[in-house]
Amino acid sequence: MLKHIIEKRLPLFVEFFSAFVRYSSYVREVFVALLLILLVGAVLLWRLESLSFGDAVYFTMITGLTIGYGDITPETPLGKLVSVAIGLVGMVFVGLIIAIATRALNDTAKRHFDLEQDI
Repeated sequence: MLKHIIEKRLPLFVEFFSAFVRYSSYVREVFVALLLILLVGAVLLWRLESLSFGDAVYFTMITGLTIGYGDITPETPLGKLVSVAIGLVGMVFVGLIIAIATRALNDTAKRHFDLEQDI
C-alpha cells in the first residue's frame, strides 16, 4: 500500500507542486503587493487601536483569511474601516491562491489522464 502511494501518488504531488510554484511565479509581484498592503494594515491597527504589534499582525492574518475569531476587535471607526479593507485584500489574496491551485491541479490531472490514454 505505501509502496503504491509512493510510486503512483508522490510523482503526481510533485508535478502539482511544481505547476503551483510555476504559476505563482507569474504573479509574484501581486503576492508581494498584497502582503505589503496587509502589513500596512497591521501597522495602522497597531497605532490606531493601541494593540501590540504581534496582536495587530495576528488580527490582520485572522481577518485577512476571513477566519475572524473575534478575540480582538477594533474599537475606533478608522480601525473598523482598516479591518474591512484588510478583509477585502485578504479575500483577493486567498482567491488568487485558490485560482493558482485550481489551475495547477487541472494541468496535473489533464496530463495524468492524457498519459493514461496513451498506455
